[in-house]
Amino acid sequence: MSSPNDLQCRSVESLYAQPVVPLDDSPLQSVASPCEVCGCRQVQPVYDLPGTPYQLVRCVSCGLGSLSPQPTPDELTRYYPSHYYGSEGRKFSPLIEWLVRIVGARHAHFLARQCAPGRRILDVGCGRGVTLKALADQGYEAHGFEVHADAMRGIDPRIHTHIADSLQQADFPAESFDEVLIWHVLEHIPNPRQTLSEIHRILRPGGVLIVAVPNWSSWQARWAGSAWFHLDPPRHLFHFPLKALKQLLTANGFTCQSEHHFSLRQNPYGWIQSALNRIPWLPRNGLYALLHRRQSDPTSTPPPTVRDRWQHLQFWLFLIVFAAPALGLSVFAALCRQGATVHVVAVRNP
Repeated sequence: MSSPNDLQCRSVESLYAQPVVPLDDSPLQSVASPCEVCGCRQVQPVYDLPGTPYQLVRCVSCGLGSLSPQPTPDELTRYYPSHYYGSEGRKFSPLIEWLVRIVGARHAHFLARQCAPGRRILDVGCGRGVTLKALADQGYEAHGFEVHADAMRGIDPRIHTHIADSLQQADFPAESFDEVLIWHVLEHIPNPRQTLSEIHRILRPGGVLIVAVPNWSSWQARWAGSAWFHLDPPRHLFHFPLKALKQLLTANGFTCQSEHHFSLRQNPYGWIQSALNRIPWLPRNGLYALLHRRQSDPTSTPPPTVRDRWQHLQFWLFLIVFAAPALGLSVFAALCRQGATVHVVAVRNP
């Protein structure tokens, strides 16, 4: 079995290609750290990550999935090299980047409905600030928090940026924000319970928290199994069933008001890439690696997962042919409250 250091030496694209193997009928295990949601110490191993020291396990009580053992802070830092975030504030090829920003503006329009104009909004794990830029355009006081300074390259200068090793260490004043976003970030954080507790502290009473995660209890997750695109090991440390997410929010002083199961940015693509991951002769997450914006170095080689031109063509054909069916599946799943990703709107209790 490889060490964490061996895993950290891989390229970003190679991490996307990390194999995930089902573990059938594995015996229950006891773990040292209690479940982040319910405190249970009994887990069921679900998936093995060959070539790494990790497994993905599921809490037998609340169903929370987690990476076991949890990486150290130094190991986590190495899983996010600077080119993981793209370059010059851009992460994808030009067309995909344009689409991402269009969807980001639509996303910001939804978020703005939760908060009156001019209010203070904090985005935890804001990355390149695509959403915050759209919110600043609408007159909000936009604040972004990040652990990695590289993630903020190219961010809009109107955004107030804050960098620290954790949200607690950022030391925001109590009750200083009207709305907090944590959008597809909670699954990356080693201490989601502590992070939500800190958000409760810095959010004013009655303030709004919007948290989005991949939905491990969704139809897409159950159908795809080990091929599910949103597993993303070893960067996703936790995998939240919707019920467990709401339980965690309630335990940290929030009242869940609504849940939303459709994401144009996440859900249709999840069907496409997960289906491709189930095809044995294609590299795992190869289409995603292909869509990533490469560094401007003319000597750089193509992503190691997508060097074959025939594979390249298969990916593009699959994307074109199945885009519309994937969108239809995503709409139907959302109507049935089974979205592959979900975001919950919650209010801070007094």
